[in-house]
This record gives sequence, C-alpha cells and structure tokens, in this order.
Amino acid sequence: MNIIELVKNILTGYPKISEFTNAIAVDFLDNSPTNFGLYSTGDELVKEDVLGNQTRRHSFILYASQQSYGDYDRLCNSSFLLDLNYWLENQKGQVVTTNEKTGELIKLSSANGMLFDIPTGNVNDGITYQLQIYAIYTLESEEL
Repeated sequence: MNIIELVKNILTGYPKISEFTNAIAVDFLDNSPTNFGLYSTGDELVKEDVLGNQTRRHSFILYASQQSYGDYDRLCNSSFLLDLNYWLENQKGQVVTTNEKTGELIKLSSANGMLFDIPTGNVNDGITYQLQIYAIYTLESEEL
C-alpha cells in the first residue's frame, strides 16, 4: 500500500468514522453533509542515508462536509476532529510500499482542524472543515 492508500485505510479504520461518513473519497468532496475527501498535497524527502534508505514526509488535507444547524452540531464536529487527531497520533508501524521500496509509517500528526468553507453561504446547508495531516515514513533501499 502506498502512503496515500495507507492513510485513507487508517482514516477508514477510525472507530468513530461511521458516525460522520460512509466513505472517504480521494481528491474529491461532495459538499453535502457526511462527505469526506482526502487530498494529497505533496511528498518530500526529509533525509537519505548513504545506503539509499529514505525518511519522507507526505502532506494531506482532509475535508469534511457536515451539518451545522446550531452550536451543538458545530461543537460535535469540532470534537470529532479533535478526537480523530488524538487517534491518528497513535497510528504507526504499518507497512508502506512503492514499486521499488518498502518501509514503515513512523508518525501521523494533524493540525488546523477548523471551519474551512460555507459552500452555499448558509450554515443550515452544511459547512466544510479541513484537517491537515502529515505522515512521516521510511522507505528502505533495495538490497543489492
């Protein structure tokens, strides 16, 4: 599983995810409530040793469209993103693969879980939150 597939799989495995969505799309978000979209925003090499082993950082944005009829809904939405943040921080050790290399997820972290957009201009129609997610992972060089 590459890093994008792995992070989507981890998000899908969050125990409370079914309370907020039935599926997480990649690079797509339907603005109706209970839709989640995971967007990959970049991958960078953090360091590489003389053997070719790499540590990489991949950035994502998770957009979540939810209902927002009142303060209670918005508090539940924000609390969900906070709990998801805590849960993500404990996910590590899963295998990451590319066509050429295999590695391990070292750390997941997230930031800026916040209101991003009111698509129709009316909060009663739903609002969109964003959560930035960062995955630190290794890739080992091929054996000679």
